Parts: sequence; structure tokens; C-alpha cells
Amino acid sequence: MDFEEMMKELEEIVNRLESEDLSLEESIELFQRGVELYKKCREILQKEQLKIIDVLKELEGDEDDAGRNQEDES
Repeated sequence: MDFEEMMKELEEIVNRLESEDLSLEESIELFQRGVELYKKCREILQKEQLKIIDVLKELEGDEDDAGRNQEDES
């Protein structure tokens, strides 16, 4: 299941918990599933955030190298 599918299911769970008259057992099961999905989504987002940070560091390094090259040419 990919991130978008998990988010969609999580949204459906929230809607059901907010709008339906569920038994305590059903509510707890849905809540547990929601927490499980939340943790998986958070993990994915944290991994992607690290990738973005790495890309930004590379970009900064490229800009620093380009600046040094221009100084060397002067």
C-alpha cells in the first residue's frame, strides 16, 4: 500500500469515527488501524524529508563549488 492509499484509508477511518454510530469494539478497531496507518505514513514522510535534506545539501555544495570556480577564473 502506498502513501496516498494509506492517507485515503486514514481519512475514511476518521470520517467513520466522526459520523457513524459505532460500537465501542468497532471504534477501537478503527482507532487502532488509524494509529497503525499514521505511524506508517509518518515513517514514510520522515524518510522523504531526509532525502530532501540530502538533495538540498548537494545543491548547496554545487553552488559553493560554482562560486569557487568563478573566483578561480577571476
